[in-house]
Amino acid sequence: MVKEIYKDRIKVLTDIWGLILNEWKDLNRNDIIEILQKNYEKNNIRPLRGFKSTNLYEKELISLYVVGKEGLGLYDDYRDIFDKFFDQEEKYEEIAESINVSPDKAFDLSGQDKDLLARALRVTFTEVIFSFSDESKLINSLRILNSSQNDAIKHTAKSFSRFYTAFKLAEEIAEGIIRDKMNYIAMKKAISINIGFDYPLPKANYVALISKEVFNVRTKIIKKVLEVSTNV
Repeated sequence: MVKEIYKDRIKVLTDIWGLILNEWKDLNRNDIIEILQKNYEKNNIRPLRGFKSTNLYEKELISLYVVGKEGLGLYDDYRDIFDKFFDQEEKYEEIAESINVSPDKAFDLSGQDKDLLARALRVTFTEVIFSFSDESKLINSLRILNSSQNDAIKHTAKSFSRFYTAFKLAEEIAEGIIRDKMNYIAMKKAISINIGFDYPLPKANYVALISKEVFNVRTKIIKKVLEVSTNV
């Protein structure tokens, strides 16, 4: 069941799919990005993000892809539309699925590019936060990547684990589950234990950034829970 905090986001993404299905022959990938940005801004929805603020709406096509495929079940009937607009996202998903075969295979499919491997993880991450997949799917992928002897692959696993931890903490602050510094510290430890390997835990300013830039959490709440300034 989709969490309340994502229902407006998924509604907007669903509405965009309605437009795509009606007008897809006259659109291109850049048009879809512009439509996505316009509808997000109109509905005061922020792109999913970590530290990097580049190409946010192009990255957000993963959310549109996941909602169309996993949420609306459109993939089989509208494969030509997916192939036209979301060929990159299809590649990311192929990489994500290959992680279970071997971390090295996934890295080779990504052209040995850490950013592409992270994009593949973002597909699974998006499925998880939208409740289309169980969290264990992402955790398992992170553990497999971390088991690699390749430093670049291990770095990607650790970096994405830090992002996921920060994101989950920000999400629970936005939901009102984490209400003070003690809850925050306890939840951060719980998430890291669940992931199951050592990685750099996110600093409070990282959690504050996601709280503010993704979930639009009020400054007063961020200061209370994280005890940091919010000039991020």
